[in-house]
Parts: sequence; structure tokens; C-alpha cells
Amino acid sequence: MSYFDKIEQIQYEGTTSDNPLAFRYYNPDEIILGKRMEDHLRFAACYWHNFCWNGSDMFGIGTFDRPWQTPGRSTRTSKA
Repeated sequence: MSYFDKIEQIQYEGTTSDNPLAFRYYNPDEIILGKRMEDHLRFAACYWHNFCWNGSDMFGIGTFDRPWQTPGRSTRTSKA
């Protein structure tokens, strides 16, 4: 299961690609120093910064609309 299961996997298309949703340099199957590039560069997401943080900073209140953080919303509906 993927959090973004409705988005197609981004593909490597090379440096001449004009597709904004394609890798130009990252080729997961390219061998570098005996290992696949995918094994050297593991993608990850920080849960707090990507899904919980409300966007607030030293300049003001949060700017991200997080529907799962609506006051009064039950935990059960937030997990759905």
C-alpha cells in the first residue's frame, strides 16, 4: 500500500526529457560503484514535516490546510 497510490510511479527519462514529472538524472537501475543508484539513494519522507506540521514559522500562523487536523474531528475519521 502506498500513501500516494493514485499517482503513477515517476520514471527515468534522461537529461533530454521535457517532462516535469520525470527523473532526468536519477536512474534507479544505473550501477554506481557496484550498487544500483536506487540502493545508494533511498527516498524517504519525514512524517512530522510532511503530514503533521501546520506551516507555522517565525513570521506567522500555519498556512497549510490539513483537513485531518480540523478541530473536533474524531481520530477514527482522521485515519480514514
